Amino acid sequence: MSTRNNSHKRTDRTIPTEKDPGYAIYRNLARMVNQAPKPQPLWIDNECDVEQRRAAAPGLAWGWLQRTLRNGEAAIKLEKSGYGSECAPLLRSALEHAMRLVWADAGGGKFVEVAMLAKKHTSNRMLAAQHDGWRFERAIADQLQQYADAPTDAFKGLNDFTHLKHAIDKSPEEIKDRLKSMYLAWLAYTAASHPSIDSAEPYIDKKPGSNYMALLSVARSRPAADCAAVSILALIGAAYGYSRVTGLEAHFAPALQGILEHHAGYFADLPQG
Repeated sequence: MSTRNNSHKRTDRTIPTEKDPGYAIYRNLARMVNQAPKPQPLWIDNECDVEQRRAAAPGLAWGWLQRTLRNGEAAIKLEKSGYGSECAPLLRSALEHAMRLVWADAGGGKFVEVAMLAKKHTSNRMLAAQHDGWRFERAIADQLQQYADAPTDAFKGLNDFTHLKHAIDKSPEEIKDRLKSMYLAWLAYTAASHPSIDSAEPYIDKKPGSNYMALLSVARSRPAADCAAVSILALIGAAYGYSRVTGLEAHFAPALQGILEHHAGYFADLPQG
C-alpha cells in the first residue's frame, strides 16, 4: 500500500505571461511615479494671488500626473477585457494631460493661470446652458459662479493658451519635438472619441470585394494591443513634465532612464513619430 505525502507535493503553478510586454513596463512606470518623493509644501506668507497660484502649482501638476497614470491603467485593463476599441477617450485624455505637463515646463510657470482661465470659461458655459427644465442645485451653481467671477484680468492675455494647439505652436522647438508624437496620437484618438467614421468603424464588418456589411454588437477584434504603448508614451511624457515643474528631476531622470535602457528592445520597436 502506497502513501502520499501531500504536504511535500510540488504544484506546478505557471505564472501567466503578458501577451504584450508593455503591460509590465507600464506597471514599472506607475510604481516609479507612486514611490517618488512629493514636492516640499509651499507656505503662503500672505494672501497675494500670485503666491496662492504658485502654491497651487505642485498639487495641480500632481493631479494631472495621476490622471495620466490612471487613465492609462484603465485603458489597459479595458483592452485586456476586450474593450480596446472603447479606450479612445481614456487614451486621448492621458495624452492631453501629459502634453500639458510637458508644456508647463516651458510655460513660464503660468500653467495654473491657464487652468484657471479654462475653468472660468467652462463655468460660464455651464451656467449659460441652464434652462427652465434643468438647473444646477444652488450650491453647485454658486460654486460655478465663483469660478466664473474669479479675478483673471491680470493674466487674461494667456487666454489663447487654453487651446492645446496654440500652446504647442508657441512652445520652444525642444518642447515641440517632445510633443509631436503625443500630439499626433492625440489627434487620432480625438477622431475616435467623437461621433465620426472612426468611432463607428469598429462595429461594421465589410469584407473586401463585397458590398455586404455586417453590423456588429461587439467591436471587431483588433490586430494589436496598443493601449499599453500609447499609455507608456503618455506617462513618460507626464513624468518628465511633472519632474521639471516640481524640481524632482533627481528622482525621475535616472529612474526613467533605467526603465528605457532595461526595455530598450521594446521601445526600439515602437513606431517613431
